[in-house]
Amino acid sequence: MQRFDFSHAPFDALSPDERLRLEACADILFYADEQTVLAPDAPVTALYVVIKGVVREMAGDEVVALYRAQDGFDARATAAGQTRHRFIVQEEALLYSLPRAEVLALTESNPRFGAYFYASVSEKLGRLAQGAGQRELQTLLAATVRDAGGRQPVFVDDGASLRDAAAAMKEHKSKSVLLRGDGRLGILTTTDFRDIVLNGVPSDAPAAEYCQYELLTIDIDDFLFNALLLMTRRNLRRLVVTERGEPVAMLAQVDVLSYFSNHSHLIAQRLERAATLDELTEVAEQIPRLVRILSGHGVKALQLGRLVQSLNARLFARAWRLIAPPELAANSCLLVLGSEGRGEQILKTDQDNALLLRDGAPWPQLEASCQAFSAALSRFGYPPCPGNIMLSHPDWRFSGAELRDHLHRWVHSPDGDALMRLAIFVDAEAVCGDAALLEDAQNYLRATLRDDAGFFSRFARAIEQFDTPLGLFSHLQTRERDGRAALDLKKGGIFPLVHGIRALALEYGVSENNSQQRLQALAAQGRLERGLAEDAGEALSYLMQLRLEQGLERMSAGKAADNLLEPDKLSSLERDLLKDALGVVKRFKTQLRHHYRLGSF
Repeated sequence: MQRFDFSHAPFDALSPDERLRLEACADILFYADEQTVLAPDAPVTALYVVIKGVVREMAGDEVVALYRAQDGFDARATAAGQTRHRFIVQEEALLYSLPRAEVLALTESNPRFGAYFYASVSEKLGRLAQGAGQRELQTLLAATVRDAGGRQPVFVDDGASLRDAAAAMKEHKSKSVLLRGDGRLGILTTTDFRDIVLNGVPSDAPAAEYCQYELLTIDIDDFLFNALLLMTRRNLRRLVVTERGEPVAMLAQVDVLSYFSNHSHLIAQRLERAATLDELTEVAEQIPRLVRILSGHGVKALQLGRLVQSLNARLFARAWRLIAPPELAANSCLLVLGSEGRGEQILKTDQDNALLLRDGAPWPQLEASCQAFSAALSRFGYPPCPGNIMLSHPDWRFSGAELRDHLHRWVHSPDGDALMRLAIFVDAEAVCGDAALLEDAQNYLRATLRDDAGFFSRFARAIEQFDTPLGLFSHLQTRERDGRAALDLKKGGIFPLVHGIRALALEYGVSENNSQQRLQALAAQGRLERGLAEDAGEALSYLMQLRLEQGLERMSAGKAADNLLEPDKLSSLERDLLKDALGVVKRFKTQLRHHYRLGSF
């Protein structure tokens, strides 16, 4: 008999012994065209997996899904023992028949396999949307700090001199030394010694006086990706690794870089060192390649969004410092807006930025600097925004007083344009300059919004702008777009989740601007039922992952990335997860309709 392919979810979650059990009882059946495999009036005795051919799922006279090679059907029916739909062969088919009793036994012995059949939406999306599960245990995302090794730390006593510290570093061939005493842990590095020598400090001076004591640490069992992210954000060369709170190793750049083939660290460092816009352009071209590599190694959209946000912030900040006169840079705050501000934009898209200016301060070469900055971003691969949401447009650069006037008008005269501008601003993140200018504006907005329930209802109403493409019987609703039967992931799923979360965060004073962090804060405050918050977070992650994957696929074919997804190109598991995710979107919108009384408007 043809060997069963266990490389596809959820069968990849089975152990070798479990695979042998399932393969031993599997049967291969042939079905002719238009022959019925499953029907509502017959018990379900098996789970089917297509070897070749096509099977259609029917709800009445409507085709709700097509199943091709490697697709399985019907998990829900297998668990329940009956089906509401009819499954008919469209093109003569060979099917694996997996006995229901054996499948159910495996769901009890293997929780991850069982999640495919029984888990809650958040558990299914969280466990299964990651793809091949066991294959990813060796990916970059699954690697821990322990896996990367590192060096044993070198310690010196609290009373050691600088000479003692240098001798210890030489003896152990280390680039750093740890000093502990009085309940503190400090570090001296080769860079510190360079400055010490240049400043003429005597070699017998106490080492404790020249240590850095505010150390950044990472737990030995934390993900290596988190170490990478921390190093990238803080421009660090090494981290102290702890185990149960005690320092056990030093993790250097080289240890991390051995795991990451495109060295995002080096990208961050090159951004900092770039002396011209030409150099920045070269480095900016490496970011999409990094995304492709990390995505190919199993790093998910959620983590990639955080990393890309960090790298883009460095790119934009360095460009602004190269372009703007020092006096302008010191008296301004460069903002990124929308998905870039939320840390949820992975592939390059239109510019969304603004500039806040200090009241009463000089702003030399303001117009020229703003135009040059937008032109530079275009060179980096970020095209101008069709809606002119860029600091090169006068509407998106303002003094503190002007922004307060805008915020007052957006809140108290909330037409469609005002609400759109406010939504864009609410996600703002400072990337360069005086962040206190943004904090002042945010504090003013919170004070202006206090106890204005009518405003929040108008603000939230945008979730009704687009229908969720999920019909009766969980049928995915597609439209013919550019010759493709596709649905719009952004309009139908991502936007209503993001905007609904944003509305709740604005109402309840949540300061975070990332959607996942907002959900966590809302659940912690008791403003959103925890189960719904978890489901919404997992649904958003999965929809973003699908958008990333189809975007990378289009880009590899020389096409522009877009938000359109063709469900027929998904596996049956992926389609099931998509239906679950869109079901969460509908449930979340229903909750917001009730909360904001949207039916009254």
